[in-house]
Amino acid sequence: MQYSYILGFMFSVGDAVGEFLAEEEKKKFEPLTLPQIVNEYIGYGFMDLLHAILFKRQIKTYIRRNMTPEGLQYVDPPFGQDTSFAEDYFEGDLYVFLTTVSALLDSEIKIRRRKLFGF
Repeated sequence: MQYSYILGFMFSVGDAVGEFLAEEEKKKFEPLTLPQIVNEYIGYGFMDLLHAILFKRQIKTYIRRNMTPEGLQYVDPPFGQDTSFAEDYFEGDLYVFLTTVSALLDSEIKIRRRKLFGF
């Protein structure tokens, strides 16, 4: 799948914010913040670092291919009806959401690179 990292991440975001819960369950649910979601999604091993780098690259590719004068388009996949909720939980449009995730990935990649390789 062309955007498998983005799609997997969006389902993780959905779980972390309670998107897939019933209305009564949502009232009791404490959603995670976007930095917490990114941190948990990446993991801590070498392969996790590699996947974070590839995930960041997918975000850049998605933005480059789907940006229009009207803004960033929701393209299915990765943004089908189950995964097009980012604007409901986080400030800004899809472009702002993905660029924020990309910036958070940069920070997490730097931290993990230092821990794994010492630089």
